[in-house]
Amino acid sequence: MKNIEIKGLNLTNFKGILKLSLSFKHNTDVFGANGTGKSTIYDAFLWLLFGKNAEEKKDFSIKNTVDTSLNRQDHEVEGFFEVNGDRITLKKIYKEKWSKKRGEETAEYTGNETLYYWNEVPMNQRDFQAKVSGIMDETIFKLITNPFALNSMKWPERRSIITQMAGEFTDAQIAEGNPEYQALLANLTQDKTIAEYLSQIKASVKKSKDDLKAIPTRIDEVSKTKPEAFDFQNLKNLLGAKESQLTKIDEAILNKSAGLDSILKSNEDAKRTASNLRSEIQSIESETRTKATASGKIDTSELDAYNTGLINKNGELTTAENSLKTLKGLVEGKESDIKALDGKMQAKREEWAAENAKELTFDQDSFCCPTCQRAFEESDVEAKKTEMLTNFKSKKAANLSEINRQGGLLKTDKENLESELKTLKERVENGQTVINALKTEIADLQTKIDAENTKKNNATPVDVEAVYNQLLLANADYNAKKAELLKVEATIKEEPKVDDEQLKADKKTLSEEIEAIKVKLRNEAQILAVDERIKQLTDEETRLAQEIAGVEKTQFLIERFEKDKMSAIENNVNSKFRIVKFKMFEDQVNGGESPACEIMVNGVPFSDANTASKINAGIDIISTLCQFYQVSAPIFIDGAESIHSILSTDSQLIRLVVSEQDETLRVA
Repeated sequence: MKNIEIKGLNLTNFKGILKLSLSFKHNTDVFGANGTGKSTIYDAFLWLLFGKNAEEKKDFSIKNTVDTSLNRQDHEVEGFFEVNGDRITLKKIYKEKWSKKRGEETAEYTGNETLYYWNEVPMNQRDFQAKVSGIMDETIFKLITNPFALNSMKWPERRSIITQMAGEFTDAQIAEGNPEYQALLANLTQDKTIAEYLSQIKASVKKSKDDLKAIPTRIDEVSKTKPEAFDFQNLKNLLGAKESQLTKIDEAILNKSAGLDSILKSNEDAKRTASNLRSEIQSIESETRTKATASGKIDTSELDAYNTGLINKNGELTTAENSLKTLKGLVEGKESDIKALDGKMQAKREEWAAENAKELTFDQDSFCCPTCQRAFEESDVEAKKTEMLTNFKSKKAANLSEINRQGGLLKTDKENLESELKTLKERVENGQTVINALKTEIADLQTKIDAENTKKNNATPVDVEAVYNQLLLANADYNAKKAELLKVEATIKEEPKVDDEQLKADKKTLSEEIEAIKVKLRNEAQILAVDERIKQLTDEETRLAQEIAGVEKTQFLIERFEKDKMSAIENNVNSKFRIVKFKMFEDQVNGGESPACEIMVNGVPFSDANTASKINAGIDIISTLCQFYQVSAPIFIDGAESIHSILSTDSQLIRLVVSEQDETLRVA
């Protein structure tokens, strides 16, 4: 592991500091009142390495801000570093360039330049930065020296670093041991991802639902094209009769028979009257048959509605039960984690009791000269005992304090887990309530369906033909017209032979009547075609509903798989840290979850935490990153007065502390 420490820093005419030399230990505190230059130290450190200040700005005021008359002098930062035991000295000098034009007495300011030195050897900027980069990448260096650096990044960049460090899970790893998930992955072909498969299924469901939604409209449009219905059998009988009459006329024309005009007129009126009566009789018969047919039909609309409702409720029940199963698994995991923490907390209590029980015993040999074995003077012995007792108590107090601190962290972790467990149990109870309600609704629907089926099965079949005949028998108007028709038909005499012109006129009239009947008869074929199309659309509606139910089941499985994968990734990431947790996914309005990377400190977002929590969270992050990148570097904590208990770290720690009584910088 590469270890980088800064041993010293010299500033000359840099920002608000005229002259300053600092020496750093592994843990160093820099005290000073506001405005004495604590933040300037960190800016100088970053400018020396990367040419930027703490705010990531390259163009910032390097020149002296106290006495601008000094700006023609050099602005210099020199740093002394130790990298795995090797000493390295870096220096940068920022200076103004002044030159005299020919014939001018006064030099003019023409710009600035920066000089670079590595172990006192001058070099150009590119070579200098190459050597600095050889020690460590700039991005990594800032991540492990600034507790706020990771949170200041955009969440996709932050997420990339965290997942790179913690590792991703493959779909196969998530599916291992789950037959449903393994079967799901087996359906992925042509390198298709789970996300692409889900998008494909959602598109398929949307299209099927759109098609299903359009079917009632299409049925209505087809129904509107259905022509008027008639008693087609009666029309066919009437057509046969008229065609028979037409045949007779044709025969009469061929025979050129003649008859009396008065008889023809009488017969014509009688036939017309008879034809009208027949049409009226046929209309009554058609209406009567429609009524008789309607009386034999059974209304199944309620039964159909109940069956549809049962299918929907069963689907909701399956989804709710799957969600409840997932929640119970999470509850078991949290309970197991709490049990493990209880064990750790008990161990800390025992460790504290053992440490607290320790007593100092004096070995008499400790108070004798190691060379001559002569006992020390009594005053020296007492002084030695006092020193040993003081050291023993100090060490014991420090050990007890550390045990208490670690126990406090374990307690906080347990409280967080217990809070999460309580929320999960409430969700389990709510889920069970939803399931019980759905089961009650399903049972109620099944009861109604059974009742409707019993009602349907027990219905007495209707003899449509008997009802039809009974209705006609009770229709006085119908019977009167039938009687009148018999009388009119009795008045029609056998027609004498008539001239050819009259027969042709009668033929024309009869032909027009026949054509009108044929026009009506064409409606029968159109009605059959419309009914067949409506049946096809109804069958398609049923097929689409079944298809949607099947595809949605796969969609729910994929969404559950993605949820499990998200939980696995988040848990794996969070296992790498002591007090920091990462929220790797966030809930969406549509119920789904999308990738995120929010830093949480004791359940609170990093941005909402207090300064002390932010600093400790940053140190926790830095410690983990140092292990991952196998490198450590100085951590600068600006505003360190806001935190009293800093999380332990192996990195060099430089605390910049506001101290109003220190009017000049003081290093401790």
